[in-house]
Amino acid sequence: MGTRVVGKLDDWNDADLGGSDFMNLEEGSNPVRIITSPYQFYIHWASDATGANRKVRCASDGCPLCQQGERAVARWFVGVLNAKTGKPAILEIGPQIFKQMHAFFKNPKWGDPRKYNIDIQRQPKGSQPLYIVTPEPKEALTDDQKGVIKEFLARVDLVKISASSTPDEVREKMGMAPKVKESAVSNDFDAAEETPASDSDDDSDFNFA
Repeated sequence: MGTRVVGKLDDWNDADLGGSDFMNLEEGSNPVRIITSPYQFYIHWASDATGANRKVRCASDGCPLCQQGERAVARWFVGVLNAKTGKPAILEIGPQIFKQMHAFFKNPKWGDPRKYNIDIQRQPKGSQPLYIVTPEPKEALTDDQKGVIKEFLARVDLVKISASSTPDEVREKMGMAPKVKESAVSNDFDAAEETPASDSDDDSDFNFA
């Protein structure tokens, strides 16, 4: 982590302008080093109450969009070291990029993507494929790179970032009517339906298999 300057700045370039922990893929070359396991989550692309198409994180259990038959698609967050800026970031990828990385992972010549840089080439809008992933020669990280990566991983929580939305959050984002709560008093003798516990899948090891 860089030194924080408090008070008078000797140079305008010393200003802390903040910034996002998320990396956007620019058109052209985007060389990165993967520094974490992939963290999987699901999204919906669906029309909200105004007719606008929205990207919404799936709520998994009890998701109102799933209940309406809307398809949920997998996406992944990975921690990366941006080779252009030298700064770590969180990158969201879809199946097109993931499948190419998975192929390198399964290839004995390449293996674990954390051991070499990959260049994610973003083609012009409308191209098919839009993304082309190319591995670069294996190269060890420097001590400085390891330092900034360690600080970054101690600060960000990819488990929390990739967590599912709640059903109520999905309804709010989509402009759907709130779910009517059932009465606490039952008029029959049926046993209350138990809600199954959600499965936990916390894999700290990098695994594309």
